[in-house]
Amino acid sequence: MTSRTGNLRLLLALALGALVLALGITLARQWLPEWQAERLPSQSSFVERFQALAQGVGVRLEPGVPRVAFARHDKNFDLDDSVLDGLTPAEAADVGAGVIVEVRQGAKMPGREGRRRELSARFSTSGHPLAIRFGGSQETISSAIHKDPVPAPEVQALFVRQLLRPGESLGQSRPGGLEGIQGMTYPVQGSRPPQKIVASAMPGSLLMIRQLEPKPKGKDMRSTAETVARVLLVALPLIAGSCIAFILFFVLLGRRRISIVNGAWLGGIVFVVAAVPTLAAEPTWAGALILLGVLFIALWASILWSTGESYLRSAQPEVTVSLDALRAGRLGPRGGRALVWGIACGAGLAGLRLAAEAVAARLPNTWPEEGSLRLPVFDVLTPFFDGVVLAGGVALAMGLAWRFVPARWAAAAGALAAGLAIPFTSLHPTLFQAAVNVAAATVLVFLSRRVGLAAGLTAALSTYLLQAAAFCALYAALLPVSLAVTAGTPALLLVLGFVGLRRPADPELDQLKQPAFMKRIEEERRLKYEMDLLARMQLGLLPQQLPRITGWEVAASSLLASEAGGDLYDFFGDEEGFLWIAAGDVAGHGYSCSIAQAMTVASLSSLITATETPAGVLQRVDKVLRRNAHRHFTTLALLRLDPRTGTGHLANAGHPYALLSAEGQVSEIPLAGLPLGQGPKRTYHDAALEIPPGAALVFASDGLFEATDLRGTAYGYDRPREVLHGLAGKTATEILDGLLADWRRYRAGVEQQDDTTVVVVKRL
Repeated sequence: MTSRTGNLRLLLALALGALVLALGITLARQWLPEWQAERLPSQSSFVERFQALAQGVGVRLEPGVPRVAFARHDKNFDLDDSVLDGLTPAEAADVGAGVIVEVRQGAKMPGREGRRRELSARFSTSGHPLAIRFGGSQETISSAIHKDPVPAPEVQALFVRQLLRPGESLGQSRPGGLEGIQGMTYPVQGSRPPQKIVASAMPGSLLMIRQLEPKPKGKDMRSTAETVARVLLVALPLIAGSCIAFILFFVLLGRRRISIVNGAWLGGIVFVVAAVPTLAAEPTWAGALILLGVLFIALWASILWSTGESYLRSAQPEVTVSLDALRAGRLGPRGGRALVWGIACGAGLAGLRLAAEAVAARLPNTWPEEGSLRLPVFDVLTPFFDGVVLAGGVALAMGLAWRFVPARWAAAAGALAAGLAIPFTSLHPTLFQAAVNVAAATVLVFLSRRVGLAAGLTAALSTYLLQAAAFCALYAALLPVSLAVTAGTPALLLVLGFVGLRRPADPELDQLKQPAFMKRIEEERRLKYEMDLLARMQLGLLPQQLPRITGWEVAASSLLASEAGGDLYDFFGDEEGFLWIAAGDVAGHGYSCSIAQAMTVASLSSLITATETPAGVLQRVDKVLRRNAHRHFTTLALLRLDPRTGTGHLANAGHPYALLSAEGQVSEIPLAGLPLGQGPKRTYHDAALEIPPGAALVFASDGLFEATDLRGTAYGYDRPREVLHGLAGKTATEILDGLLADWRRYRAGVEQQDDTTVVVVKRL
């Protein structure tokens, strides 16, 4: 693909993303309550209404200008989504489902001049009050310490009446306050839809809230099915995904297979953008306590990204990450392309999210479980946190899928897992939410796979930032700083992307150090490849065919351990018709061990002749190994057998004693000798033996006898004799298979620590 073609595709992607975003904004303006910008009065209008409300309850405001800001949807509003589903966007906004404007100012209650409290009121976009609070959480604690009295009923009544609208009146009160707080509930007669006012009083403070009257609840099989679907498709995947990420982080940390640099940077950004507005809104000790929650959230974002990035890169090394180049100031075409593609896809995903929420608000029996975004935009939870969590979760899901799912299904599995475990949006019914979330995760998986993790992160951040920027643009007078941050961040990333596209590629790729864990993984993979190569070479040194001799059966097997070792066996014939059988073991593992094994086999091939004896051959092999492979001990048993008579001579250089099964008895052939290759010069001796008809001679390396069970007890030398005794009369292959089967049962799954070789020679 040429540079011009690639740039054209980027521009088309940006245009398409902008088009989808515009469509989503259009639908949101039509169908989502919080996007009804034309209904919002001026800021001064809210201040005037707040001051009138304070005057109506007899509260004296402190000097200064009240603070006006957007507030999050209050769970105390107890909005029944099934009721909201039948309202127009304007009607839903008027009962608290849309934008909520909060006005706050210090105040004092008449007769309590010594006690300062905060008076706060929350208004709908139409300017109607939805909630009034006198005294915050900090002041409630102070009042409890000073044993302040509960405001009198007549004072509570004044506050309740301030929430009435023209044409409304209070019905007969009944006991019942907010959850966990005593109070009274007043039906609001004349309200549409039916509403009530819940009043709760505490020492030195009051809280009054308008709530919807809930619909009568009856048995509904659909609601039961929805609850089950919510648990299976939302709650369980979310909990499972969080636990996996948390546990996997510490596993990777313990194995030193994780990089936390990028995660720490992202966590720091998440903390700063949440901590600054938190302290600005609550510059008290209560705000300082909230920072602990902010720190925990930032830490979680850092953990999730670090785990996802590291695990995916360990599973798929070809996945690129351009964050390192961006941090180092060497962003080039690869990183620039990732940023531009990320912005384009982020715009499309933002439009998809808005469109899905708008459609859910419009269609019957569907609705957004939460608003299209949290208010205020920058609070404890921010769009930056949402974006990092989404991108990190997708990366982790991809890594797990590519590690445990066949390659052809890995992308689909990763998208499905990410879509269910990561809350891209929250909609009713659950199947609708799952479909939207999986579609968004599919886009991010494809983007991260094709362009890189930086593109996936940029897209996830842009999804929430661009949606928030479009919202802030509607209310720019009240959200100038939020608008600057949410719109400025994607714009900055887009500019950096185009700058990177125009820069040369070499500075981005050269002198950019890989994370330490990737270097270790590459080294481990290289060593594994080399060990596999050694294992193949070791197997290649073994005879490809067993000898076929009239009146005899030969069976052999060599089982390799996790690393390449040095077990060997081979068969040679000489000009006199003798069969030479060698079984040996080179001590150690690795290249040098395999070299010693190859030298031993080569020496035997060249030294065995009809005029030699086994002891003489061992003596000469020892000289070869001392000169060329003196770092390793090599045990070797060498038998010269006359197939015509069953007689032969055996010499042994430190190999485990051969076992002879004959006439119902199993016995060792004790023949001592030092291993080849090191130590003082030694002399070997031949021992005559005979294999009678029906008997079997078994050679085994120490891997058989020294293997351990779960308790660490070795297989030993007695048990093989008992097994061979029970296999008397069997063929050579049956003897070999029976012995190894018992050996495996004894180990009971314990990993094989050493190569194990068994050779069986059976006379018919």
